[in-house]
This record gives sequence, C-alpha cells and structure tokens, in this order.
Amino acid sequence: MAKLDPYSITNKLDAKAIGSITTRLEARGENHYFQRMLTDYLDALEPAKLRRVLEVGCGTGVATRALARHPAFCGHISASDLSAELVETAKKLANNEGCADRITFSTGDALALQGNEKYDAVIAHTVISHVPDYRRFIAGLAKSVVETGTIAIFDGDYASITLGAENPNDGAAMSSAIIEGIITNPTIMREMPWLAKEQGLQVKRSFSYLLSEIGTARFFADMFPSLPVLLPRSGVADEDQAKKWVDQQMAFSSEGTFFGSINFYTYLLAPRRQPTSD
Repeated sequence: MAKLDPYSITNKLDAKAIGSITTRLEARGENHYFQRMLTDYLDALEPAKLRRVLEVGCGTGVATRALARHPAFCGHISASDLSAELVETAKKLANNEGCADRITFSTGDALALQGNEKYDAVIAHTVISHVPDYRRFIAGLAKSVVETGTIAIFDGDYASITLGAENPNDGAAMSSAIIEGIITNPTIMREMPWLAKEQGLQVKRSFSYLLSEIGTARFFADMFPSLPVLLPRSGVADEDQAKKWVDQQMAFSSEGTFFGSINFYTYLLAPRRQPTSD
C-alpha cells in the first residue's frame, strides 16, 4: 500500500501536483493503448441503451467525454471528482470538445455518494486502485446502479508493473517506488471477482490486456514526468532520485533498449438477481 498515494488526496494537493496529474491523465487518455481499452468497455456498455450514467472519480473527464462523444449515446452523464480543480478542468475540456451539454460535473467524494439516485451504468475508470476503503467504494457503486444496469471498473494491476534496466536492480527499484508511492491497492483487480460477490454483484464480462513496450517508451514516457513531482509527496523517494530513475529510463528509450510492461483489466459487473419462488 502506498505511504500516501497523491491520487487519493487530490483535494489536498498543491497546484504543481494537480498540474502534473492533469497532464498525466490527459496524455494517458490520448494514448492509443488506452483509447482501445476505453472504447472496448464503452462499446460493451451498449451506449444506445443508456439514459443515465454516473462516473465517480472522473478526474479530467477522459472517460466521461469519450462516452458523451460516442455516436450511439443519447443520454446524460453525472460525473464527480474529489478535486475541485480537476472538475473545473474537466468542464473546460468538455466545453472545448462540444459535449458539455450531456454532462453534469460536480465535486464529491466517491465514498460518500449522496441520495438514492439509480443509474443505468456506473463507471469507475482508474479509480479503485487509489481508494483506501475499497469495500465501501464498491458498495456505493452497487447501490447506485439499477437492477438491470452495469458497473464498469477499469484499472491497472499495478503489482504487475515491470521496468527493465541494464542493472535489473535499477528497474526493480523504480517499479517498487511507483507501486509503493502512488498506488494504494496494487493487486485490487486480482481480487475483484471475490469483492464483487461480497457486494451482491456478478461478473458479466471482463477484458484483459498486457500493455508492453520494448525498444521505445510511449505510454510509460507519458507517465515518467509526473514521478519527480508525485513520488516526493508520497515520501518514497526524493526529487533527485526520481529524476535519476526517469532520466535513465528515457535514455534507454532513446537508444532503443527500453522495456516496460503492465496488465490492465475491465470488469463489467451486474447486480446478482435473487431467485424467485413460485
């Protein structure tokens, strides 16, 4: 578990850290690997059938905007995030892309979903790996979906993150710092089938991906600039150490010797229907 996962306290971060997270989220959202994974589960949600959608922990609104722009989607999305700064950025980006009329953004804690609102689909996009009280989080998602609806949980299996180096210990040290420094629940996606069952949910469908880059870093290159900003705030490395790791990995990428990999998963969950008696 992270010492102090910055992504779990975005409402308490300084402007530099929020700026780094904003840049990271948007760069990741433009990566073709990520776009494919996002498109896969949005298509599986059957957007034409969705009238009311909730996204919790929306960040800068990458998933929200993708659904709002989907050609088959005619519904409305309620999207919230812990950070007021990220919500304001999400609003601006949605306006810029011409899809703001289909989205209501708000600031709110995913662990304290308000009211008795029910949605056709509930989305948690790269959120659960950062939530300390993940059982309460899943319970809130379960209470927010209609009986015939779907919960989409997408995230990385961060315990699988692997970075290579000429000296293997260097790559292992950087991988461990990322896991410990910015990921609260690095194995949460491995536990999801059992956690879903606890909350009366069942797995309707799942997607699995191995994201690997050999030779040149692209996905990982977008992640690296955030590390000298965020790892010191987590307390697992100082800025100089983080910069040293990043510079080393980018040098590998420049010379064509980079190696990086991580697994990602999507779970589409549905309320488990109780058998009816005759």
